[in-house]
Amino acid sequence: MSAISGVGILTAADLYTSTAAPGDGLVQGQQGVDGKTGKVFRYTLAGASALVIGNVIQQPADLSTYVNMAVGTAGAVGDNFLQITNGTSTITAAQYKGGSISVYTAGTVAVGDEYTIIDVTGTLTTGGALTVWLDRPLRYAYTTSAKVNMARSPWSGVIQLPATTTTGMVAGVAHHPIAAAEYGWIQTHGTVAALSDGSTFGIGSQVGTPSGTAGCITVYAVATLKQVIGVSRVVAASAKCIPIWLQID
Repeated sequence: MSAISGVGILTAADLYTSTAAPGDGLVQGQQGVDGKTGKVFRYTLAGASALVIGNVIQQPADLSTYVNMAVGTAGAVGDNFLQITNGTSTITAAQYKGGSISVYTAGTVAVGDEYTIIDVTGTLTTGGALTVWLDRPLRYAYTTSAKVNMARSPWSGVIQLPATTTTGMVAGVAHHPIAAAEYGWIQTHGTVAALSDGSTFGIGSQVGTPSGTAGCITVYAVATLKQVIGVSRVVAASAKCIPIWLQID
């Protein structure tokens, strides 16, 4: 299995296209930098709906069935895969590429031992035997008494940020309308135009989520909001896209 490559230099052709299949050597969550502006982006798989320019985008809602998963077959030090028993949902290999697998309860393994998922093969239906391919060899022997968590990349199957209750971390802001179930880039750092809600805030105000309006930013307040994502560069304008300094990466 191939390893994930590092940060890439992106061009306009990269940033303003989407494709039905992933680009050669690219994996969800891979970071890229605009070679002219220094803005930062992440390679993303859109969910079931197209991404809308200016919308705040979040990761897909994680499924609890992928917490506390059984190790089906013991793993030896140096193996580049783990054998795991699938949860109660059918998955695809694409969903978990670039994701994470980590030790939940120890058995004889160090709690917190974590790897990036390169690929998933095997029986992908409910209760099936999964082979989870890793970005590096196992550092510990895994017994079948260990339990693990599997998590998709935050940039795999992304959705519009819900209005009032976020179901995952913010993944970025859409600067280009990636088609449903297609691959492309969303922005995570630098100046971007983001849709503002009806809140009142000024230049230099921290902005965050959720806002009460799907896909929007709002002024950050400790009592009500969960995640700061950047700083406003202008005075708020209700239902308009305003420039913010995005600070996810």
